[in-house]
Amino acid sequence: MAARSYPTLTEAARDLGIRQSALVTQINRVEEDLGQPLFERAERGRAMKLTRFGKRVAAAAQTIPAEEMPRR
Repeated sequence: MAARSYPTLTEAARDLGIRQSALVTQINRVEEDLGQPLFERAERGRAMKLTRFGKRVAAAAQTIPAEEMPRR
């Protein structure tokens, strides 16, 4: 969900300090596990954005207490 505020996955990965390919792999895995896409991917001239399902997942993730979130 940290990538949701960026216009592209490349920019998100750079600011998060990880490789773009690693971020894409992780997002793809979560989307596969959940059975639906979380993001509408960026296209030329258009930023990526959360899908309706992605917005629901993001809202649910915000309800998880900080102490239960995985540490980096």
